[in-house]
Amino acid sequence: MLVRFFFSAVDPADRDEIARIFVEDVRPAFETQPGFVDVELLMSADENVGGLLEGVLVSRWSTSTDVERAMSSRAVAESLVRVRQLLRVEPVIHNYVTAGDG
Repeated sequence: MLVRFFFSAVDPADRDEIARIFVEDVRPAFETQPGFVDVELLMSADENVGGLLEGVLVSRWSTSTDVERAMSSRAVAESLVRVRQLLRVEPVIHNYVTAGDG
């Protein structure tokens, strides 16, 4: 299984909007993709030193091919455009495989 972490930060005033976009756009777009397992949005409870809220979108996929195909799909790309408009820090993306999966 591949676990993808998408790290960034938003203005605290955008907390509710990011949560709404996740529920209404991102999650539904991901759920339609082959190999999708799960997705969740984690937001920091407190502002960082720069006054922003840090967040990470954690998604789980059956294979790396599944995540690559999903990220290039129109549905996922369009949902992430709305998210990227609110980001105040360039995203950092890390992919991991679960131990024992190779």
